Amino acid sequence: MFKRSIPALMPLALACSALAAEEPGPETATEGERSGAASFPVTDLFSLDRIVVTATRTERLAFTTPASVSRISRDEISLIQPYGFQDVFEAVPGVSIFGGPRRIAEEPSIRGFADEQVVIRVDGGRLNFNKAHGGRFLFDPELIDSIEVLRGAGSALYGSGALGGVFVIETSTGRSRLGEQDGLGLRLGGGYDDNGDQWQANLTAYGQHGSFDWLAALTRRDVGEDLVDGSGNDILATRDEIEAQLLKLGFEPDSNQRLELSVEGFDNQGLNPTNSNEVATATNLVDRLTERRQTRLSYRNDDPALTWLDLTATLYRNEVEATEFRLDDGRVDVTDFDTRGLDLVNSIDFGRRGDEPLRLTVGTELYRDRQSGLRNGQARRQFPDAEVDYQAAFAQLELPLAGGVALIPGLRYDDFSYSADGDFPDRDESQTTPRLALGWQPADSTYLWVEYAEAFRAPSLTELYADGVHFVVPLGPGQVVINEFVPTPELEPEQSSQFQVGARWRTPRLGESDFSLSLEATAHRSDVDDFVDQFVTFISGPPAFDPITQTAVFPGITSNRNVDARIEGAEFTAELAHARGYVRLGLTLLDGERRNGGGELASLQSDRLTLAAGLYLFDRQLRLGGEWIAARGRDDVPEGALTTPGYGKVDLNAAWLPRAGALAGFEFRLGFDNLLDRDYRIHPNAIDQPGRSLRLSIAREFQWLN
Repeated sequence: MFKRSIPALMPLALACSALAAEEPGPETATEGERSGAASFPVTDLFSLDRIVVTATRTERLAFTTPASVSRISRDEISLIQPYGFQDVFEAVPGVSIFGGPRRIAEEPSIRGFADEQVVIRVDGGRLNFNKAHGGRFLFDPELIDSIEVLRGAGSALYGSGALGGVFVIETSTGRSRLGEQDGLGLRLGGGYDDNGDQWQANLTAYGQHGSFDWLAALTRRDVGEDLVDGSGNDILATRDEIEAQLLKLGFEPDSNQRLELSVEGFDNQGLNPTNSNEVATATNLVDRLTERRQTRLSYRNDDPALTWLDLTATLYRNEVEATEFRLDDGRVDVTDFDTRGLDLVNSIDFGRRGDEPLRLTVGTELYRDRQSGLRNGQARRQFPDAEVDYQAAFAQLELPLAGGVALIPGLRYDDFSYSADGDFPDRDESQTTPRLALGWQPADSTYLWVEYAEAFRAPSLTELYADGVHFVVPLGPGQVVINEFVPTPELEPEQSSQFQVGARWRTPRLGESDFSLSLEATAHRSDVDDFVDQFVTFISGPPAFDPITQTAVFPGITSNRNVDARIEGAEFTAELAHARGYVRLGLTLLDGERRNGGGELASLQSDRLTLAAGLYLFDRQLRLGGEWIAARGRDDVPEGALTTPGYGKVDLNAAWLPRAGALAGFEFRLGFDNLLDRDYRIHPNAIDQPGRSLRLSIAREFQWLN
């Protein structure tokens, strides 16, 4: 669908870079300013000194936040050179991205809660798209400025879907690129991945003048051949083309206020199976175009002179349309999903007690999900026309007590109502979700915390109302299975009670050395009521003879049911850091089962150990790094469910960011993903991940500062 010439674009971009480097105009700034020369930042992933927002909707130091939060910066994403979001989150404890390696199929999992049991927010807008067998990461990593991941129940602040946690993604702005200085900037980049013959090109232009700033970005990726797994076999139907766009306009009348308008787009064109998680065959391929558009208007006012006002307001619309042309018979499916919302949050500051704020945060959230589906121009029962409206209000108090103790209670009320075409009755429900967190800092180096929180997820529109044929499977001459969805409009919301306890310890100087050390450990347990479990009965009864087709038709059903489950686990991280490098360790342990003797759960992510190290050389202009990942096999699954063997993989990377000479301002990166070419799957994927991949990228950034 897209007409690309990415390989041709890269030499053009680099030629422009070289030309600009050789011929500075009379209006350019000094060499250091003009080149936009960069250096490697201190990594954020395990840092306890960073500021985080997601856990409380307010700014807090990560070390003294009674929640599990990880932050990934734009610089760290650039070092990874990610093929997809599995690469981005691979080192984050408790987090897994499954559904790949097709990028259109990637779905999130946090502590065993997957897909719609996790909230994704992009620049404050909810991304609720939930087509069966389809992914939810419908944006490009190149446009991201930062990601925060909240692990654990988040419904007291984020409402429906936050059983496992929340991904909060922020894209770049002109002001974030230029800081306090006025001027213009231009970044040109390109990359190549030999596994799949993938070319990438990106262009970002930005500027700032007084109260105004802007940013426009375009990125393209083209996988020209099927990916190859660690055994040397093609992973069929993994070619795709991606284009992502971002336009942001900002206005700040003073240092306390910001008005921002953004338009973001994402297009993925690929030849994939109808179920993009499964093995490709001659009969299940579709030519799929997935398009997403987000329009957003936001306002912030955090005047410190007005202690009662720290306001953020976000008005947004997220539209997703997926068009699938099935090659086998020419069938055309069109899926539309639209989310419109308003999010208001305000904090009232009553002062501080020591280092802890006394702060009340209140907010309201209104949004509507609407879906519709067509098949060959007619209403599609598998994705029926339906909508759900949410109205919510929440409050949270950050209350410092004596002796370094702080208490954070919170409460949210959600009201939601469903309506659908056909004979389904309208439905109105509500949920109240509390949270209570307690933190204690007995010394500067130590922080202990405990949290009890409840969370819920209202059933999706498809889970409630899907009808019609799910799949058709020939059994042999004159025999066929026709499996049909059974609507479940009475399906109850999933509800969980979660308890977690954590400890952190840090020292800026380990003994007499120049090393710093930080440790963090968390244990968690979730009891889930009315867990939505889809079950497929391949053949549900005796066959019936169809005189028209002269075949024996065996019936089958696909339906949803509520079951009770328990998920528990632990996470541990350690970081030994020095001005010249670091060593990081991450451990994820997870177990779960259906309660009341119901057996195992099928899709829990594997236990995982990560060990990473990095070395900075030549005044932090050169970085050498590597990561080893070991995952335990997952065979404690229900009878007949897919098992996954354990695996280990090694990744290496190097990056050079020269700050002087003719190459100042260039960024060179080299990476080997799955260096030892291991054949492996990520549970519960049915298909393998890519084998060894050589990744190269080059970028050049210019800044003309006033």
